[in-house]
Amino acid sequence: MMKTIMKVIAAMFFVNFAVAQGAVGDIQGQIFEDPDTEKPAIFAKVWVERGATKFGADTDENGRFKINSIPTGMYVLKVNYLSDTISQTIYAKVVADGIENLGRINFKDKVMEIEGFDKIGYYQDPLISFDFGQERINSLDIAQSAVRSDMKALISSRNSDIKIDDNGQMMIRGSRGNNLVSYIDGVKMDEVKSIPSAAIGAITIYSSAIPAKYGDTTGGVIIIETKSYYDLWRAAKIKRSAEKLK
Repeated sequence: MMKTIMKVIAAMFFVNFAVAQGAVGDIQGQIFEDPDTEKPAIFAKVWVERGATKFGADTDENGRFKINSIPTGMYVLKVNYLSDTISQTIYAKVVADGIENLGRINFKDKVMEIEGFDKIGYYQDPLISFDFGQERINSLDIAQSAVRSDMKALISSRNSDIKIDDNGQMMIRGSRGNNLVSYIDGVKMDEVKSIPSAAIGAITIYSSAIPAKYGDTTGGVIIIETKSYYDLWRAAKIKRSAEKLK
């Protein structure tokens, strides 16, 4: 019996350790009661869901909230305030080690109802990134790349710090190939694996200023995130909406 308990505890430890090492990010924003007032929605419950797991937080006295350590992917933000739910659909895209700032959110927004359509807030990648030593390649960039079928060529084509040696190993700023660390959906790999480009949601590259959670490495970190259910669902919804407009 004692051995069984110890095995369960060990398994829980390794699962939690894997999650901590995985690709996660945060969502933050500020909720107001309606667009015509500056009254914040105090102590509203805000959350996102990944399967049966919820990641959430409460707004403070200024209506601000921050949900920490969410696995990367596309989410629908859910809000409950005074026993009521938010009137519009708001998407939030969580990227590795990033903070998705949704800005001002009006709980009771003015929704113009059109039959067959919903009011939806879509995520847009920022034009300029201020993350030093970090670069992200989104799914649109991957789809438009001429070398999208070759993972290593795709990554090196977007970052001048990355080279490929004669043995096919990737080097960041001249470091040895075996010093580079790569992850696929939070799982550590011994090398950069080749997976279908259509299945990739984003790639994050650290050539410097590497977060401590990725361990003791001087060769850089490459994080590959595959598309989630919400990425595929959102793409299908946009396609259907575009077809209705024709």
